[in-house]
Amino acid sequence: MPISVDQPSSIAVSSSNGGTINVSVVSGAETKVVSLTSTAANNISVSGAIGSGPAGPQGPQGPAGADGADGADGAQGPQGEQGPAGADGADGADGADGTVTELSTIPDVTITNLQDNQILQYDSTSGDWLNADAPSSTLESSITISNTNAAFTHMTSPITAGTSLEAVLRDMLEKYNVTSIQLSQVKAAFETTSGTYGSTSYLSNLGNLEVGRGIKVDGFTFTIGDDSQTGDTSVVFKVESTTLQSGISDTGSPVTLTTADIQDPNDDVTRTYTVQATDNGGSSSVTISGSKSVRWLYRVKFGASSTSTLDNADDAQDLYDNLNVTGGYDNIKSSTNLSVSGNTATDTQGNYTWIIYPVSFTTIGSILQGATEVIDAFQSDQQFTITNDYGVDIPYYFKRSNIDAAFGESANLTIDF
Repeated sequence: MPISVDQPSSIAVSSSNGGTINVSVVSGAETKVVSLTSTAANNISVSGAIGSGPAGPQGPQGPAGADGADGADGAQGPQGEQGPAGADGADGADGADGTVTELSTIPDVTITNLQDNQILQYDSTSGDWLNADAPSSTLESSITISNTNAAFTHMTSPITAGTSLEAVLRDMLEKYNVTSIQLSQVKAAFETTSGTYGSTSYLSNLGNLEVGRGIKVDGFTFTIGDDSQTGDTSVVFKVESTTLQSGISDTGSPVTLTTADIQDPNDDVTRTYTVQATDNGGSSSVTISGSKSVRWLYRVKFGASSTSTLDNADDAQDLYDNLNVTGGYDNIKSSTNLSVSGNTATDTQGNYTWIIYPVSFTTIGSILQGATEVIDAFQSDQQFTITNDYGVDIPYYFKRSNIDAAFGESANLTIDF
């Protein structure tokens, strides 16, 4: 059994007992005993402890020990700042060309025995092309146009059964422009106060006439925008709803009436002369027209007279016929307000200011001198029936100022009927 002792003076083996050997290490004056136990052949292990003594020198470094086990992960640290963007990468290579797969779900077409008004129709169930009747090109039943948009107002509703689809589409998309007709002039003459008529002449404007004054019409002129669209003898001339002449050629202007027409109403009315024609160039006939009107009005007078009282209709007629209206007012008019001025006659001593107006206007509601109400400067109305210059009997109101020389020449009056 080898024993190695570092620097001792001597080693003494004192005894052995069983498997235990006592070894004494002697160094100087000290003796240290170490018990060695034999655990296997040729192996001795130290089971005792060496007594205290001075430490020997450090021995050489032993070989490195094996790596220890990995420790647990530490806590995650805070996120760092974002770095600058990297440079663009190089373009990738072009992709390969694609391929087209030929469609083969619909078989080749073989046309056999295709009849008139038939079409080829693919049958997805059998996978074959079949001869089929073409859809009808006309309406099987009538159609009512319910759309109120202006784009359809030119169409005739209902569209009758049997109308071709092409005709419907053309009517819808190709709006027909109806032509126009104009009553250019009316050939007329007006009645004189003696009840006669002079020669007629062409007039562009008929204007206004006093109630009872007649107008005689014996011709007219007209123009049609496009007479190729109108019926050749469809022109008609009317006054109000009464036809004066019909069957006139659409190129026959000017026209002379077979019988002259006279209108002479006895009240405030309007008469309208109308020329009509039929535009039959579109899908339906359209009546086109042009017109001119004449209106009859009552006469109103504002002036002065020395007459201070009216005792009867004769007095009223005399005042109506002889009122001094110089600088005043004497004309036909509607029942709108009347603006007049004072004059020499209304500012003359012994002359009273008179307002004569038809009862149909109703009584005067206000007379302003500038902004001042002066209706109280007049007496209450008196009513009498007078005969005008054309022989018509008309009820009139007569209103007189309270005093003579009532209004100077600078007075401006507004009369509200």
